[in-house]
Amino acid sequence: PLGLLPRAVRPDSIQRMWTGQRGFGAMDPPTIETHGPYLGGSGFDTVNGAAPSIAFDANIPINITPVATGLQYPNVYASEFGCSTFSSFESMSPTLLPQHWGIHGGAPPDNCSAGWERVCTGGNAMAQRNHPCDNIITVYFGAYDFDAVGEQAFKKQLYHCMLGQALEMKSDIEERRATNQFGIVIWQLGEVWPTGGWGSIEYGTPVQGQVIGGRWKPLHYLLKSTLFTDVGLACGVGGQCLVKNDGPAPFNGTVTVTVVPLDGSAQSTLLRLPVDLAAGPGVSQWFTIQSAGLSAADVVLVAEAKAVNGQIANHNVLLLTPPKNLHVHAAKVTFRVSTSPNPDGSIDIIATTDVPALYVVFTTLAHGRFSDNAFLLTGPRTIQFIPFLPNQLSTLQTTLRVEHLSTYL
Repeated sequence: PLGLLPRAVRPDSIQRMWTGQRGFGAMDPPTIETHGPYLGGSGFDTVNGAAPSIAFDANIPINITPVATGLQYPNVYASEFGCSTFSSFESMSPTLLPQHWGIHGGAPPDNCSAGWERVCTGGNAMAQRNHPCDNIITVYFGAYDFDAVGEQAFKKQLYHCMLGQALEMKSDIEERRATNQFGIVIWQLGEVWPTGGWGSIEYGTPVQGQVIGGRWKPLHYLLKSTLFTDVGLACGVGGQCLVKNDGPAPFNGTVTVTVVPLDGSAQSTLLRLPVDLAAGPGVSQWFTIQSAGLSAADVVLVAEAKAVNGQIANHNVLLLTPPKNLHVHAAKVTFRVSTSPNPDGSIDIIATTDVPALYVVFTTLAHGRFSDNAFLLTGPRTIQFIPFLPNQLSTLQTTLRVEHLSTYL
């Protein structure tokens, strides 16, 4: 499992509490460890998921309340929690016949027994893919044709499913880091096959459609850019915000919060706050932003913590409402791949858009990862493809594709 390793947990008690509670406020001192929840997909009969679609709170924006943090206070270790999802079209499609390219498999649902390890009888190929994704997609993206089949339908379903996992885990982790938790371990790192699993990285075995070591899903890129950075930064209901240093060195810099209108009109700075945080973990500063007058459906916020040396310690795109409520404008996103690698072996990709494009996701059959992904694109930007194996330029040039929120309006 991947996670923030516990730097300190008070040895007040060896008692452990195994719980499905989501988000944590004040905890009784004897509680030092929590376990769960596991948000598995539902809405379609599979070996690990049931047909009734179980709704849940999108938790956007998050609910956070100022609390005292630091090693001097009782604290908690979250040993494991997660949210299920599928993998990309590139990973899933080679394992299915084209007539089954859809998250409902393009066939009548199987008849599945009760319990956890269910036995499904029938001919639906997706019934064997562990966890469905209907409820996760519905919560974040609204009414949906889950029975649609074909390349474009499957790509849309998988993009929304993976982004749903990323958003669910983002809210969960941000709420946890806003309390006095010093260990956050998620289930799980890598998929063991192309299925409805729990991984933030896809199946990484050298077979068709897979990337050696595993293709990063949107969640894994959010872990890198904001969720598992040493400096945490988040805002929630009522404009309540937190910047928190869990790193071993002091952080001195500036936090900015910028309003980005989705129609492409001028951005504005909502807050610019100098911060000087001692070495962590658990050194936090609470602040508020004036977000009450903003139209939640028409803007997103970008919170950023930048050190005095110019290094970005945290970059966080904040929604004020679930994506199904956003007034997204049709963006024309284009890109160009460099004709030769950089001296370090990375390959530049120059992307641009005419209006803000939210959750821009690049995918390729080339073996490697991107310097950033699942990001907000507001204009020209250069990212890098970082190859895991040599000689990936040609494959990158011929297989690179891009999706974003308005691709599937």
